[in-house]
Amino acid sequence: MLALTACTSNLKKENEALRDEIEERREQLDSTLLRNLEEARQQLAVTDSLLNIARQEHDEQYEWVMENAMELNDRSPEVLQLNRLRARRDSLQVEFEKQAQKVKFYMNKTEK
Repeated sequence: MLALTACTSNLKKENEALRDEIEERREQLDSTLLRNLEEARQQLAVTDSLLNIARQEHDEQYEWVMENAMELNDRSPEVLQLNRLRARRDSLQVEFEKQAQKVKFYMNKTEK
């Protein structure tokens, strides 16, 4: 009977230790998710700023090219610059959308 009591006592201690370890890992996961959410938000803010700048530069160049379209051709430096600005704007838009999805993912994970 004493051996059975000792065995039960050891199992209880092991279960408590496992529960404590599980709780500790949950807390670590929560803090990691919050840290990742904050980093994703910061990256999103930077990307948003860069995207706004790229949009403005593209729009200004587009207006200039449209105003002077009769004197320009496809190989004009201004048209080539417009194409580069468009490519940069588009790639930043894709990056922005990716970052926004990342923020949504971490927000959903931290709410649960």
